[in-house]
Amino acid sequence: MIRQILSRLSPVQKSKLRGWYQGGKLALIRRFRSYDTAALKDRLREMGIRSGDTLLVHTAYSRFLGFQGSPNELIDTFLEVVGATGNLLMVSLPFTSSTSEYLKSTSVFDVRKTPSRMGLVSEVFRRRPGVLRSLHPTHPVLVCGPKAEWIASGHENCPYPCAQGSPFEKLLQLNGKVLFFGVTELAFTFNHYLEDMVKDDLPFALYEEQPYVMKVIDGVGKVRWVRTYAFTKDAISRRRLHILFDELARRGQITRTRIGNTRMVLMAIADTVACTKELARKGVYFFEMA
Repeated sequence: MIRQILSRLSPVQKSKLRGWYQGGKLALIRRFRSYDTAALKDRLREMGIRSGDTLLVHTAYSRFLGFQGSPNELIDTFLEVVGATGNLLMVSLPFTSSTSEYLKSTSVFDVRKTPSRMGLVSEVFRRRPGVLRSLHPTHPVLVCGPKAEWIASGHENCPYPCAQGSPFEKLLQLNGKVLFFGVTELAFTFNHYLEDMVKDDLPFALYEEQPYVMKVIDGVGKVRWVRTYAFTKDAISRRRLHILFDELARRGQITRTRIGNTRMVLMAIADTVACTKELARKGVYFFEMA
């Protein structure tokens, strides 16, 4: 019945109807499911984030999440929770397509100017004073904190962008945690580190056979040429991350909660590594293997 009615509406009428619906939904969220920075800090601490933590955040930003502050206020909240001795990381991938498509269509990556395509908060974080960005053309990481220089350094020397020597490995070495704020666990970029751990066990290639060499401009304007591998289309199509998350949940190693209209998920990086290794010993991987 509803579809029949909608099918008879003109594009203008449908647009007005969507506007009324979105406006009503937003009013309800503001009235019943909104929250401020103080409430968010309390909830993050309840989840298990502590002062001194190294925290990788994947975050969305939308008025429909219920957060009352600006993107900068959201970032400030994360920074206050990890404290002066903690480190805050975000990914700042410069593409939303596949790695190989990006490398084939782009001629240069400028660490100072190339924007993050990982959402508004990531881009705002990139522009903040004191935030460093690792020098890698496909998977650059943003970091702020006392370990920022060490975490970001040397990423340009990693042909496998999320593997050995990368900021993702350093996140593990710092016993880091990952928070999903308003996004699903499918945004888990650290999964590429886990994939690299088991790549030799897979019946298909994780990386393309030949590397790409891309022009990269560093923080002082110097040109470098960085070699990097892209993930194969086969590996991308076979990913089944729910296998990992389901097992972590079964073990009680995922904390899921809501604040206002925002879904949040927290995991310890070390738990994801241990779980991946244990699953691999049983011949289980978070890929379609057939």
